[in-house]
Amino acid sequence: MNRILVIAAILALSPAASAQTSYELLLKGGTVIDPRNGLNALRDVAITGGKIAAVAQNIPASQAKQTVDVTGLYVAPGFVDIHVHVYGGEKRATYAGGDLSVWPDGWGPRSCTTTMADAGSSG
Repeated sequence: MNRILVIAAILALSPAASAQTSYELLLKGGTVIDPRNGLNALRDVAITGGKIAAVAQNIPASQAKQTVDVTGLYVAPGFVDIHVHVYGGEKRATYAGGDLSVWPDGWGPRSCTTTMADAGSSG
């Protein structure tokens, strides 16, 4: 099973050219999944100031302060789960008297989910 690496950024992933010659972080060799731009391919992702600065087929590691080899991993802006039950009630691990909800702060990040929509847990 492939692991997933999520990059949550406001800036959309796009292969736009940049005048920058130095990036803070370079994610090298991952499969970038970017539905907004129709991208599902091996790409490098450069990050500066907490935002995506460049997406390209081969960004030289010499242009980054830190490089992380993400070969075999997915790089994505985050995933949305449109049907979750996250209302835990007044006590931990309860939902209407049972264990039918997850805690969003504990579950979301480890499942690479940046947005959750509760489907009616509280009532």
